[in-house]
Amino acid sequence: MSERTSPSTSPAATQVVVVRGLDNTCWKCQQPTMCVVAAHADGAQRSDDWVWFEDKHALTFARELLLDAGQAHLAETIKPRFSRTASGTYLANGCEHCDSMQGDWPIGRMISEWGFAAQLTELPILATATVARAVWHDVLACQGMKRLGYAMNWDDLD
Repeated sequence: MSERTSPSTSPAATQVVVVRGLDNTCWKCQQPTMCVVAAHADGAQRSDDWVWFEDKHALTFARELLLDAGQAHLAETIKPRFSRTASGTYLANGCEHCDSMQGDWPIGRMISEWGFAAQLTELPILATATVARAVWHDVLACQGMKRLGYAMNWDDLD
């Protein structure tokens, strides 16, 4: 376990965190691939209490939890990638098969559509970990749906 995610000896000083994914079909190779989309405290039901993949601090944290959980194949699909659409490089999901970037905007639209049809708590669980509560609070404190200098929120998905 990494120093960041090592559990404390006191149960009151820890938090169980869940990493969730979204089944996707790669735009390039048309193969099924899993995208890492959120992390949340165990038991959190509202999407406002979750940290989402657009927040790169949260995506980095989810990647670490996946590595700690032995899910290296998924963790390795998260890396800095260049986007012509965004005119820059940012941390993003990639296809498990062809390594093509699975962009934030298309994933955001898929999650929005999912949320209209099903509960977000039905998204697949990719990892569960116990982390120091202070680490989790740091992730929450750093969250902000900003990418490459422009704000992004759920209203933008229309």
